[in-house]
Amino acid sequence: MTKYIISLAYKLETSTKYKRFKEFTYNILENNSYHYKKYFDMAMIFLVLSTIGILIFEVNHKNLAFLTDYELFAVVIFAIEYIGRLWISSDIHSIIIEDYENNQLLNKKYKISKSIKKVISKKIDFILSPMAIVDLLAILPYYRPLRLLRILLIFRLFKILRYANSLKEFLQVFKERKFELFTLGLLYITVVFFSSTVIFLYEGPEGVNPNIVDFFDAVYWSIITISTVGYGDVTPITIEGKLVTLVLVVSSFLVIAFGTSIITTGLSDRMEIIKENRVQSETSKMKDFVIVCGFGMMAKYFCDELVNVGKKFIVIDNNKDAVNNAKNLNYLAIHADGTNMQTLEMMGINKGANSVIALTNDDAVNLSIVLSARALNEKIKIISRVNNSNSKKKFEIAGVNETILFNDVTAFVASQYLGQPVAFEAIDGILLNRDFDVVIDEVEIPRNSRIFGKNINLIDFKNYSLTLLGIINLDDLNEFIFNPINIEYKVQKNDIFVVIGFKSAISQLKSDLINLDFRV
Repeated sequence: MTKYIISLAYKLETSTKYKRFKEFTYNILENNSYHYKKYFDMAMIFLVLSTIGILIFEVNHKNLAFLTDYELFAVVIFAIEYIGRLWISSDIHSIIIEDYENNQLLNKKYKISKSIKKVISKKIDFILSPMAIVDLLAILPYYRPLRLLRILLIFRLFKILRYANSLKEFLQVFKERKFELFTLGLLYITVVFFSSTVIFLYEGPEGVNPNIVDFFDAVYWSIITISTVGYGDVTPITIEGKLVTLVLVVSSFLVIAFGTSIITTGLSDRMEIIKENRVQSETSKMKDFVIVCGFGMMAKYFCDELVNVGKKFIVIDNNKDAVNNAKNLNYLAIHADGTNMQTLEMMGINKGANSVIALTNDDAVNLSIVLSARALNEKIKIISRVNNSNSKKKFEIAGVNETILFNDVTAFVASQYLGQPVAFEAIDGILLNRDFDVVIDEVEIPRNSRIFGKNINLIDFKNYSLTLLGIINLDDLNEFIFNPINIEYKVQKNDIFVVIGFKSAISQLKSDLINLDFRV
């Protein structure tokens, strides 16, 4: 029997179908980042609310057959969900294999009973967990011998806590602030017990206060008073009772203020985490985007241009004010350290990102960003701002693809504007797409184009009203071939045309490079 169980455990361990099905079950039930989980959660919330609605409907109406069938359907779904959660709560076969291999390693005789005890212990831990109890109470009322047990259906409402992420986050606040809330609870109990005892001692015996007959009445009065509700059905009569009421009212404000402060602070901190998680979730879905580290004036203009050309990007900055400025411009931004390798990894440097841009005003920070990015991804394109020209060599050694010498660029732009202001304004307007229909753009040749190996003159750029400025190859970005038409250049793989002209004409050229049959 033991050999059969061990053999079965190994079969499950190596079974691809079993692993895929269990992974799918886990994603549907537990993985909030799984795409289809939100649809499952919405369906379960609908089932819970609709069955509670049936309970309310049946109070003043006769039982309808189709409603009974619908409730049966819901209970079956709840039961399947419960069994699924029980299944994924621990891997039985993994526990058996682990125990078996450990015994083999130590030359000990393997006893299946120990593994079974460990499996049962883990399953019982799940069964006794609060949410598992709620799940069970949501199922049991259907098998009711007494109609009184139908009230247990109310526990189905607590199942919504599983499916509504906002409620989960709210409950997480209580978990994170459990020490403060525990302290608040002790303070609350102390105040209630003290005031209840005093009022009962002075007004409870011998019918001094007819509304306080036993200690429970005193506790009721204390809780009503400390909650600032004050129904007025129980009021103190003696001087001592009125004095303790005054103390209780003042204490209630302290308790309420303390509790409000704890919850508000916890929610505020949690909201920041939720926002960061949302940014990470959006980033995980993006493809071919840019990671911009640092959001100063230069980064702002850079991001504006990315928006103009329709390029996706995310801003990372360690300064909250800078992040808020980016968010105010509706940019996707996160408050994090761009030099941290874990941050860059979470932002998708090895997934959807194609470039990293370091634009802080500190060369040491930019260099650290470059080193971290290059260590994580050897092929990603890295551009960095360099404030001190003497540091350029360090950036090149670190693995940067392009450097932006801030001071040199500023001086060059100023000199060009002073020397040729008219030409400068024209080129500047074209590059920035400012009130111009003409643009300078890159035309990447599709891989299935038939122009490869053919003469560049086979493309009639004049027919498109375009001017070919030059060609650059992705394999050697430092070599720019200016005006290749005059040298009868043959198009190679990974070539990119740099053209100037109207946007519509450029779009047409990109389309024709796929469809046209170029022949010599």
